[in-house]
Amino acid sequence: MSANVHDIARLQRMDEAAWAALQNDYFRRIYFYVKRYVTDHQTAEDLTQDVFLGALRGIAGFDANYTLEQFLFGIAKNRVIDHYRKHKLTILPSKPDEDADRSQIWLENIAHTSTPQPKENVVRAEDEGRQRRILAQILRDLVGELWAAGEFQKLMVLEYLFVLGGRNKDAAARFGIADEKAVAGIKFRAIERLRGMARQRDPNHSLFGGLWQPGAR
Repeated sequence: MSANVHDIARLQRMDEAAWAALQNDYFRRIYFYVKRYVTDHQTAEDLTQDVFLGALRGIAGFDANYTLEQFLFGIAKNRVIDHYRKHKLTILPSKPDEDADRSQIWLENIAHTSTPQPKENVVRAEDEGRQRRILAQILRDLVGELWAAGEFQKLMVLEYLFVLGGRNKDAAARFGIADEKAVAGIKFRAIERLRGMARQRDPNHSLFGGLWQPGAR
C-alpha cells in the first residue's frame, strides 16, 4: 500500500501536481502488475500509461466506497483483459484434447476476482534489477562507441575516474592531458551521453527519476 495520501478532490480538479504525485507513487506497481500478463516491455508501459489516462477520465465519478488503489488496479485489470481480447491472444496454451478455450476461461476468471497488487519490496527488487541491467547496457554501449571511434585515451581517462576513483588533476598528469579542465570536459560529455542513453531506456523516469537530469549527482 502507498505510504502517501492522495487528495481525491485535488485529482478531480485536475490539479497537475496531484496527478504527477499519483503517477510517481503508483506507476511502477501498476507496471509490474501489467507485466505479469504482458511480457513485452513497451506494451506493458503503454498499457500502464493508459491506466492513468483512464483514471483521469474516470476520476469525476470516483466511488468513495473503494480506495484509490482499488480504483487504479481495477482499471489496470480491465486494460489487460481488453488487450488480450482486442488482439485475440492466447494466455494459456491449449492442448489438442481440450474442448474449452482456456484463454477465454482465464479472462473470465480474472474479470471476477480481486486484483492482486505487487508488494512494495517486490517492486523495489524488480526496479533494482532493471536498473543494474540498464546501467550495464549503457556502459557497454558507451565503451563500444568510444572504442569504435578510436578514443582510447578517453576510455583510459574514464576508467581512471569512474572505476579507480581518480581525480581530474591526477588524470591530466597521468595521461598527458593539457589540464584538469580538459579532463573535466571528457567526464562531463561522458555523463551527458550516459544520461541520454538512460532517458531512451527509461522515458517515464520510473527507474532513475531525476538521476539523469542536468545537475544531478
